[in-house]
Amino acid sequence: MPEINYQSIKEHISECVNLCFSPVYLIFGEEFLYRQVTQDLINAIIPDVARQKHNYEVVNHREEGQLADVIERMNTYSFFSDKKIMELRDATVFVARHNQGNALQKIRQLYENNDFEKAGNRFLSLLSRLQIDLSDIPAEMTDDALADKFNIGEAQTNDIDWIKKLCAYCQERKLPVPESGDDAERLKIAIEAGFPKNNLLIITTDTVDKRKALYKTIKNIGTVIDCSIAKGTRKADIDAQRGVLQQHMHQLLQKHNKQIPGPAFELIFQFTGFDLRAFSASIDKLVDYAGDRDRISIEDVHAVLIRTRKDPVYELTGALAERNTLKMLNLITSLLADGFHYLQIMAALTNQVRKLLVIKDFQESGAGRNWHPQMAYDQFRQTIIPLIVKYDETLLEKVGVYQAAAKGRSEESTDSKKKKKPDSDLVIAKYPNNPYPVFLQFRNSPKYTKKELLAAFDVLSHADVKLKTTGQNPATVLEEVVFKICT
Repeated sequence: MPEINYQSIKEHISECVNLCFSPVYLIFGEEFLYRQVTQDLINAIIPDVARQKHNYEVVNHREEGQLADVIERMNTYSFFSDKKIMELRDATVFVARHNQGNALQKIRQLYENNDFEKAGNRFLSLLSRLQIDLSDIPAEMTDDALADKFNIGEAQTNDIDWIKKLCAYCQERKLPVPESGDDAERLKIAIEAGFPKNNLLIITTDTVDKRKALYKTIKNIGTVIDCSIAKGTRKADIDAQRGVLQQHMHQLLQKHNKQIPGPAFELIFQFTGFDLRAFSASIDKLVDYAGDRDRISIEDVHAVLIRTRKDPVYELTGALAERNTLKMLNLITSLLADGFHYLQIMAALTNQVRKLLVIKDFQESGAGRNWHPQMAYDQFRQTIIPLIVKYDETLLEKVGVYQAAAKGRSEESTDSKKKKKPDSDLVIAKYPNNPYPVFLQFRNSPKYTKKELLAAFDVLSHADVKLKTTGQNPATVLEEVVFKICT
């Protein structure tokens, strides 16, 4: 049986209508897409909507025992000859210690949306599969230990306090961790044994592990449909996201005989980010607003849409590098409204000025002379990034020496067998495999002189004192910082 991309679902359905559908489907990836693909399959297998109410059932995979119930019902023969479909929705059978990142992200979204009950249920289910008990996560556990327990990368280590709060929520309500069991193995055995002819199983999830025996079994016996899309911030990822949204937009607009030109699409993308559900809702609003007009303009987008994507701190630092005063003011207002602490914003601005200054130093060094503002991205990635990596290594060695001297000991006198990496955010390319953000910073570097960057440190230092001692309005202090640095 095949493994196909979600874009091939229509061809797959056309083939199966003339032959037969698979006994089991695994549909994984972007939630909005796998829900859409699942509905297309349901409509093709059971075209009569009235019969769907009786022959199609959804079971959310959250608690222990539900999978056993699904397997039992899948093996029950129907009194009628109609097809019966069961969907195991949001299945967690593929979650393991090395790949639970998507599950944690989903739980965090529920937690931040104040859906504590649902977040708690999913979190307890995850603990069960990872064989972790709530007692294994004491309130005094360090962030590093917590990150290690959940296999969280270094980049997210400073932002995992929500896990402790969710643990406290579950403990206060005495919610138990379900008994652990190998659901993946049970489901694999059931699929290999086979279900009655007219019974079809659909498994939907955002996380899969292609190395698991369950995945290979489904691929051999049934059909796997990949609905995943890269969600990173690399240029290639953003281009892929943009392409998916453009394709999805054309499909939506064809039904209404309307068009959205490139600039208007880019503005919608800025407003919604890569969120297919929010993007689709935005297109629907614009279609209604346009009425009889066949073309949706930038003015329509400004008139109808509100900003649905929360402005992350990196957009603020990017605006600082661009020396874009108006954009920075808008982003600071948005971040404060979203609950970011003003000292977090100050720290981000300080780190960015520091990084811009280090970039200036690299450009003035021997290796940095190979850089020029007209350089293309591919050339930058191939020639400049390796030089930056060497520069960063040398810089960290110097920082290590300075830190050791400040603590009154030399590198040779350390007691630890394994040298601790110097604690510094000075490096230019912290993630060399994702060089596009660095490329953007280099392109923006001519917008500041070294003298202006050094002066910016004084501005930030005085603002930091004001925020901590004077009681002035933080928004006013931050706006003053923006004007002094950018204008």
